[in-house]
Amino acid sequence: MKRKASAALIGLCALTAGGWTATELFQPEDADRMPEVAAEDFQAIDALLAELYASISGPVGQKRDRERMAAVFADDARLCAMQPASKEFDAFNAMNMTPDEYADRSIPLLEQSGFTESEIGRTLDIYGTIAHAFSAYEGHYTNTEGNNQFVKGINSIQLVKVSGEWKVYTILWDQQWPEGRNPVPERYILPKADEIAADGKLVKAGVCPHCNKYFPLLSNGKAPAECPVCQGDLKDYKAN
Repeated sequence: MKRKASAALIGLCALTAGGWTATELFQPEDADRMPEVAAEDFQAIDALLAELYASISGPVGQKRDRERMAAVFADDARLCAMQPASKEFDAFNAMNMTPDEYADRSIPLLEQSGFTESEIGRTLDIYGTIAHAFSAYEGHYTNTEGNNQFVKGINSIQLVKVSGEWKVYTILWDQQWPEGRNPVPERYILPKADEIAADGKLVKAGVCPHCNKYFPLLSNGKAPAECPVCQGDLKDYKAN
């Protein structure tokens, strides 16, 4: 049971780097698909999801900030991991937690394993004060034998706008199973390429060394002075 619980927690641990804002890069069609949604809502949701991932990620031994982790959640928020009920992965149970329960269970594991995670695709829908993000992820961590491990899956995230501020209300997640079973469908994953969509056009892109998010290169092929996502210094960035 302890092993199963650890696997499930790594799944959300199987929850740092995300995309760009939904309207500018990862989902350039979202503004056209949802013209009634304000740009500020797209930006706020993107920032919230980036903070969700960043709050649990870090190298081995790095302390996690419980208050930072808790700040992304709404009151009465819940987290739910789908965990195998058999070695054959033919049955699953839902493991439900409050954010505090998740922190109690996961923080030691996060700090010991050095879990870091990247959002590799996002499907977003927003209606009024509710939103849903189907967020594909990949993560890396170190197991108890000191070996590097890899995990990939999907976080189904519901969000609510409370008192004018977006918060995470529920997270339900599943992940790839052993021997490559239950792979994340390619339709949920952004293609890995050196071109990205910005302002309706494909442009050359770089990956910020500070936040691991894509950013558009300048017309001369060089990086801007700072990352437009995290404002990190890019003066020494070398484009491929």
